[in-house]
Amino acid sequence: MRLADVKVVPVLSMLALATIVVPYAHAGCGLYQPASFNAGSQGHFGSPRLLRTAFNSDDDESAKHEPSMVGTWKEHWISEGTAGIPDGTQVDAGYAQWHSDGTEINISGMRAPMTGDVCLGEWIKTGPRTYRMNHFGMSYDATGQSIVGPARIQQWITLNAKGDSTTGRFIIDQWDEAGNVLAHLEGKIVGTRVTMETGFQSIE
Repeated sequence: MRLADVKVVPVLSMLALATIVVPYAHAGCGLYQPASFNAGSQGHFGSPRLLRTAFNSDDDESAKHEPSMVGTWKEHWISEGTAGIPDGTQVDAGYAQWHSDGTEINISGMRAPMTGDVCLGEWIKTGPRTYRMNHFGMSYDATGQSIVGPARIQQWITLNAKGDSTTGRFIIDQWDEAGNVLAHLEGKIVGTRVTMETGFQSIE
């Protein structure tokens, strides 16, 4: 299903969130002026310590033989159960990387980079081949000059037994800088692992 086939933008135009896809549905880092950094002004700290964390691993033998979510994924985000957006509407598609340290990065293929197309997040393992994700993006208006606010994207993902595809749910909440909810979107997400053998894939 191509996004052009479903007129999504008018549904959320009342929120004044205008982008080429569902406004701020999949927000990420946009254009901004970073604060100046003076390395000489930074404090010095003692030697780092390594702490064992609970996420990403289980101690039992069965978990050690499970496939891993770590890697690169091609994803499709499909609206389901969102008021005003027909079920089955693809609202985003792109690539995500899950890292072994419990961090994640996602790049939207259907948002203009100047409006914020990159999200950074954290993930934990919640059970056999099941995972929870919490990540954030920074959304800008259609000009890329004015910040709108943060977007929180949550995912609940199940990895198949072969380790080459995923299914799950997502929820997106877009706030303004004062903490007011501008948009709420939810639906299902499906993913396919990217490997050394992966060839051409259309963005949508």
